[in-house]
Amino acid sequence: MSGTGVFSGDPPRGEWARADRQALARSLGRRREKIIGAWTTSQFDEEVVRRYGIGGIEGQGRAALQRTFVAPLLELLIEYVRSGSRRYGDVYLDERLRYAPHQAPPDVRTSFFREVLARDEAAMLAECASSDGGTLARLLADLHAPLIDLAPGRLVRLLGVGDCLMNDVRMFLPAECRRSGISLDMRCIYFSATEGRSLAATQTLEFLEANPMELVALSFLTYGGIPPYAALLREADHLGPAETAKRITALVGLMDGFLAELRQHTDAPFLVHSASGLPLTWLRRLPFMSPIPRSRRRVLEALNREIRGLVEHTPNALLIDEEAVTQEHGYRRASQAVVSRRLRGHGHFHTRWFGAFLVAPYLDVLRSFDTLRKTKVLLVDFDHTLWDGVMGDGEVRHHRERQRLLQRLREGGMLLVAVSKNDPGTVRWNEMSLAPDDFVLRKIGWGLKVESIQQAAQELDLGLDSFVFIDDNPAERDLVATQLPLVTVLDAGDAFTWRSLERLRQFPNTRETAEAKTRTELYRQQAERRAVLRGEFDYEAMMRSLDLRVEFRPARRQDLDRVTELIQRTSQFNTTTVRYDRAELERRLGNARHGMYVAHMADKFGSLGLVACVITQRRDHQEVVFDSFVMSCRAMGFRLEHLVLDLVIGAEGEGRTFIGRFVPTDRNTPARRLFAECGFVARDEHEWVLPPAARRPSAPSWFAAVGGRPVGC
Repeated sequence: MSGTGVFSGDPPRGEWARADRQALARSLGRRREKIIGAWTTSQFDEEVVRRYGIGGIEGQGRAALQRTFVAPLLELLIEYVRSGSRRYGDVYLDERLRYAPHQAPPDVRTSFFREVLARDEAAMLAECASSDGGTLARLLADLHAPLIDLAPGRLVRLLGVGDCLMNDVRMFLPAECRRSGISLDMRCIYFSATEGRSLAATQTLEFLEANPMELVALSFLTYGGIPPYAALLREADHLGPAETAKRITALVGLMDGFLAELRQHTDAPFLVHSASGLPLTWLRRLPFMSPIPRSRRRVLEALNREIRGLVEHTPNALLIDEEAVTQEHGYRRASQAVVSRRLRGHGHFHTRWFGAFLVAPYLDVLRSFDTLRKTKVLLVDFDHTLWDGVMGDGEVRHHRERQRLLQRLREGGMLLVAVSKNDPGTVRWNEMSLAPDDFVLRKIGWGLKVESIQQAAQELDLGLDSFVFIDDNPAERDLVATQLPLVTVLDAGDAFTWRSLERLRQFPNTRETAEAKTRTELYRQQAERRAVLRGEFDYEAMMRSLDLRVEFRPARRQDLDRVTELIQRTSQFNTTTVRYDRAELERRLGNARHGMYVAHMADKFGSLGLVACVITQRRDHQEVVFDSFVMSCRAMGFRLEHLVLDLVIGAEGEGRTFIGRFVPTDRNTPARRLFAECGFVARDEHEWVLPPAARRPSAPSWFAAVGGRPVGC
């Protein structure tokens, strides 16, 4: 995040001119005293304060509350109206929590705000001219929606423990989560040396006992968290290596003790902040000098190495790297206030941009957690997912890090299921970091992956909402997403997928225990005992949903480079595996005794390019031989081969005898049944015959020509 993007001045719902916004802001400004009085009455109504247990107002009179809370709150709202900028709206919404039951469950908070905000909105509308009332009512409804409406879907419950940085994060993170489709319930517990609140786990443990949370974020060091940290930075110029190491060890030991005490009472993942070095010293005023002195930077680097080690050795812990965030955005920018001094007035909010910049790493972790928190089974594609290339066609480049990650996840209790369109005999397990026994089930074949996943759910007796499907092919992902909507679908080519799977090792649904390591074998035995129940699928409807389009035609000279590549490299769907070179293909292209046909295919995601080539030999006027039928593996599973065979027969002329040649190898099993499935009869070991009177193979109905006319019509 930066000063642009989410905080770019986006107007509220319903576009209205800048002049209109400014006029409405001026109108509210002229009536601020009356609005402040009404807001103070509704916000601090004695019965409301008692009923909701509002704290923090003890010893403050009405005048002080108006000056330090209500008036600055109204100024934020007026600026939001004037500019339409989300940053003012987000700060305003968070400031509304100051004298609210912010640690209460969401339903209690929404009940409070429905009651208070209804009065506040009515007070504002009563002071507005009738011409402004409709616009203001819509604006307030939009702005206040996060406070009065429970967000749809499952909540992600996050507890922030630390100094005022946690308040800065809370100011922007819930709004960004909501915009990303995540419902976040974030509550905070503060400790700070500057406010006399010590680093003790008691309050946090008491809160967690009453309010179980799914994630706990801990910022020990930023701003005024732990006194020894402030002293370490302050005295960095005067400390030698030994004393620095001693102090860092003691400081990280305090953090370790806190985490260890929490871990005894919760298995929620910890999001542990490293150290940024903020706030800046007086050097921030000298733009020609580094804002972080060299001695302090040296101490921070050593401290962060120790914190990374602490996180690595703490069960279910992840790092929030403050150092990386400040380096990305700049120390001076991170330390600047989001809201100007003029708007803050006497208010308590002093939010820095650093809190907004931390939203990005937080949001990435929360997306991973929301995506994977129910995961028990990982359904894994092979080609172009665990390696680059097609193993059935030859050499591949393995993604060792992905394979080792999956193996570690299996050791943590995840069940791996292989879901791959491949000939099982061509999978070279000896090359892989994964072994066959790492997979509880191996669904390797040429059937629909949707059907394989349904079978896996039945065999394992697990709900589909605990399954995650990882595949590089958008068509396969789309079929699974539409036919099995409970399954989580991830793109193997998206770096977020593998970041999330790495984080999954730190989520509660993985545990590196003896029981977890044997879980795969236990489920494998269970699957073997259970009878296989096969679901029924509307195959044609699924294929139609992909909007498959084919261009079939005789080959042209400009096709020869791709045709040569296809014939030279394809081993699986290749009926004879004869490796013609380009010169031979060029001779056949111009020879009347041969035919050469190509097919291009596309789906709703884009073009797959030239994916099939057929070479025929015309022995005489009566016989046509399928000399070579080659199809890319990325076109398998759609029955394109049936369509192409039918189209070649039509192009060569009906009334002839067609002979299909198939020469078996150790890799071309996928092409073995082509001619038999299309009505040809075996004549000998290598030739299949379709007599002139035989019925022509039926073309699948879900393909369309480029122009939209059904292919073959």
